[in-house]
Amino acid sequence: MIMPSETKGKQNNEELEQEEVDKEEEKKWEPPELPRYLRIILTVIANTITLLNFASGVTAIILVSIDPRNYLYALWTARLVLLAIIFDFTDGIPARLAKKKPGFFGTFVDSAADTVSFGLAPAVMISLSLPILNTVSTAHFIQAIFSIIVGLYFGFCTIFRLIRFTKESSKKWFKGIPSPGAGCAAACYIIIKLFIEEQVESTSIATPIVGLILMILTGTMMIVTIRYPTTKLPKNFLEVFLLGLAAVTIVACVATPLTYVIYPAALMAALTIFYVLYGPFYLVKHMLVRAKAAEDY
Repeated sequence: MIMPSETKGKQNNEELEQEEVDKEEEKKWEPPELPRYLRIILTVIANTITLLNFASGVTAIILVSIDPRNYLYALWTARLVLLAIIFDFTDGIPARLAKKKPGFFGTFVDSAADTVSFGLAPAVMISLSLPILNTVSTAHFIQAIFSIIVGLYFGFCTIFRLIRFTKESSKKWFKGIPSPGAGCAAACYIIIKLFIEEQVESTSIATPIVGLILMILTGTMMIVTIRYPTTKLPKNFLEVFLLGLAAVTIVACVATPLTYVIYPAALMAALTIFYVLYGPFYLVKHMLVRAKAAEDY
């Protein structure tokens, strides 16, 4: 039985949340009104960047399929996924300046590009990260089979995540970590694994096992309903700094040679783990705030 005080407290909390949303909408920056020809140019630029996102994912799949054991191909496969993240985040800038409404490119092509770049490409990359033929032992063969299963699971989670996002899109919150974040985690795993195998010359199965377990957790965090803030929510100084640091680190992972790529890749992996843990932390914090508000009533 719901007590009147509990109902009143819930209504007050909802009213406060709505007031916060209204205030954020009032503070929202609106782009200036540009001439029509500039809006057309910006729209073409936005659509081109979206296509580059799609092309990055397709090229990544082709490269890793040619020779999965070639470290240069595998490295550029991971880098192309990171490059797709850059394209995915930058295509919205010219689109917003052009005041472009969601259409064919913004709705369908962008979702298809994300599915390929952050779902299929990482899934193939993970599945082919260990050789299934000419394995040196039964343990390595079993591990190769396990990597294929993990890759399939990761791809399924990404597709499920994107379908849910398309049906229940929100400008302020993600349900589960966004697919670019998961793709970033997969790319960092592959880069770190390649560095350990090629530079450290380690053949231990511990690195792939730990990495595959993390990929399972990453895929699972895409399909949970824990809320993560979008980049459109107001940010404090620390959040803005971390976003900027992540952008710079992704660029460094793409541009740094294999000999030194471990440093930006390790930093990017740490930032990704921090972001993944941010959702459960925010959930607990929100629950404590609501519990305190309920006690006040």
